[in-house]
Amino acid sequence: MNFEARKGTSSLKRRLLWIFLGGASFLLHLILGKDSAIAESVYSRGFYAGLRWVWDHTLGFSPVPVLFLIVLAVVLWGAWKLSRFLSKTRPRRRGRPWLTKILRAGLLVASWVGGLVFFFYLLWGFNYNRIGVELRLRLNAVPLDAAALRTEAEWASGMLAETRAAIPGASAAALGPDFLPAGLEAGLRESLSGVLEKEGYSAPGRVRVRPFWPRGWMMRFSGTGMYIPFFGEGYYEANLLAFEKPFTIAHEMVHGLGIADEGGASFFGFLACLSSSVPVVRYSGFLAYASEVLADLARASGEDFRKIAAGIPEGVKADLRAAQENWSRYRGPLQNAGRAIYEKYLKSQGVKEGLLSYDRFVLMVAAYRKAAYRIKEDQLFP
Repeated sequence: MNFEARKGTSSLKRRLLWIFLGGASFLLHLILGKDSAIAESVYSRGFYAGLRWVWDHTLGFSPVPVLFLIVLAVVLWGAWKLSRFLSKTRPRRRGRPWLTKILRAGLLVASWVGGLVFFFYLLWGFNYNRIGVELRLRLNAVPLDAAALRTEAEWASGMLAETRAAIPGASAAALGPDFLPAGLEAGLRESLSGVLEKEGYSAPGRVRVRPFWPRGWMMRFSGTGMYIPFFGEGYYEANLLAFEKPFTIAHEMVHGLGIADEGGASFFGFLACLSSSVPVVRYSGFLAYASEVLADLARASGEDFRKIAAGIPEGVKADLRAAQENWSRYRGPLQNAGRAIYEKYLKSQGVKEGLLSYDRFVLMVAAYRKAAYRIKEDQLFP
């Protein structure tokens, strides 16, 4: 066998290996299913916890987002490969049949997909199989009837007004970036670690959540933040307003600590904001929660919604108007496309509700407040 033949055989084996690893990873994900005790103990609290600690104490110290480093490395590698291709003298060969070329290209694409799937599950994806937050905390997160929803909306809107009034220097105008504290990320990390450990979850490492540039691109796809397993860190839309950032950062930080479920990430992100000693951070958590509750109430009872909305302070209304105006700049077909893609992604990971899984946030908080270990105001508002 000549050199070219051996090289071709080796390349084929590598590509088939990546296809196999990707398929095996996805098959294992299906076999484990949801609420797997094996995934919880072996992967989430074992392998992933160790990986998280190593990742955060190496790349986590980078002053530059890992995403930017990876993009730079890919650009340099591509430029190097292109220069080699252009400078290389190649003997003329008889053209391969078009079917062979298609098959080779298809095999190459399949191997890349297989590799991405394999590393997705290895680096984070099996967290979708761990025991769900609702089951682990024994939350009776049932749909709220009209009366319960109205009660929850009254509590949320009342706390929303109270927390905004506690922000030093806040007026009836929308809050600007000057209201955000220095060290926001570190403060949220500390609050989140305390919340998770109180509820029996480990919080290893120091997950980074950094601003995503260029501004507005996440919002064009209907996103506010994302966690990228391949880079080990989260990102939030840099164009979010000041009062939106704390909750979004906390949400993505929860993902980085191994809670894949969207409702669970919002739930713990909310508790992390509420346990902060910084008023604007607590306000950010209540604003996110109250917005969800009031939206649910508007669909259930327009009359009840109007009564509660009428009592919302002008400062809160100014914040909501500013957020709506900010989002309106990015409305378009890409937002619908972004929602459709993420819907399919969530369902592929066994989240049957798809984007509706975000709605579990309200039910989980309502159930948590009613549980035996319900929130005590003196703990949440030091």
